[in-house]
Amino acid sequence: TIREDLVNDVKRAGTTVSTVTISNTLHRHGLKSCSARKVPLLKPARVQARLKFAKDHLDGPEEAWEKVMWSDETKIELFGINSTR
Repeated sequence: TIREDLVNDVKRAGTTVSTVTISNTLHRHGLKSCSARKVPLLKPARVQARLKFAKDHLDGPEEAWEKVMWSDETKIELFGINSTR
């Protein structure tokens, strides 16, 4: 990790500090840790199914789409366990 790299750099310079000290110093200077967002990847079968659906409905009448109820199933969590991501 970055913290461990910094500890090793400081150690090579002749000073010993812990990763907690590095974390506290970075935080004091306004730098916070975060995790990269994981993006779910589509399996090849799902890609083909979506492509087939799109091709099957490409030339359909526009009125047919007015009867479709659309929903968004994206999970967005502002607070709680995923708030650091």
